[in-house]
Amino acid sequence: MVNKSRVDEKAQLQKYRLKPNLGKSFHVIELLDDRFLQEFLKKLSDVMGAPNEKAAASMFIKRYAFVAVLSLYSMTVWNKRLDVSLPNIKMEMPEPGKDWLPSFSLVNETLQSWNGQDRTKWRKEMVNSLFAENIEILIQKLAKTTGISKLILWENIAVYLFWLYETELKNSKLTNGVEDFTYLLFEAEGPLFGAYNLNPLHRYYKINVVEWDNEVRIRNTCCFSYQLRAGKRCKTCPCTQNAIDGRCQSGEGIYCTIRSVDRKI
Repeated sequence: MVNKSRVDEKAQLQKYRLKPNLGKSFHVIELLDDRFLQEFLKKLSDVMGAPNEKAAASMFIKRYAFVAVLSLYSMTVWNKRLDVSLPNIKMEMPEPGKDWLPSFSLVNETLQSWNGQDRTKWRKEMVNSLFAENIEILIQKLAKTTGISKLILWENIAVYLFWLYETELKNSKLTNGVEDFTYLLFEAEGPLFGAYNLNPLHRYYKINVVEWDNEVRIRNTCCFSYQLRAGKRCKTCPCTQNAIDGRCQSGEGIYCTIRSVDRKI
């Protein structure tokens, strides 16, 4: 007999790019191999029109942020845990002539339910698994390989978490929504995200400002999307007021001028 609840969950997660059957894909853990990563970044640069590996790395993390969205959505909405360990995740390859908005699949698709005991401890373990044992490992690898600031990559993750909790779940009646979002930003300690003294997400949270009659949260760092073939700048770009000849005057944004900060966040 088909589990209707499970079918509904799978259908809902497809909205956030979880897809049972992918086309040409790769196991995300392969990115930890130097040769594979270099070939991947070159292919991604060619497909997206990125001028260098830094821009390609930034675009990769912006797409990969949906792994965090999938995991946190399952945690907050259903009190369930996806296996987002690196060996368990597959991701679509970039292909020439196509916009790279990749879907993901999981080798083990099981959603493990919270056992009803000490949700705070359970949530802490989930956050550590998602960030310290997955996202931070990729961020470290990309930063070391391309020289991109980890501050940019962490903000690429943060903006999608803001989107999830402030937009997607804004009008829901979930009891866990505000609590989980508050925990992620203000209560979760740095070591849960990797070798950090401080929570790397907290610095990016600030009150929206009004620009052109719309509320936007201006980024602290530039994600380099304006360098792609399309040449479009994000509406939240911090360089909008500082651009010269279409280039970002401050390069990577105000935080990235202090390289030592990368090691302390």
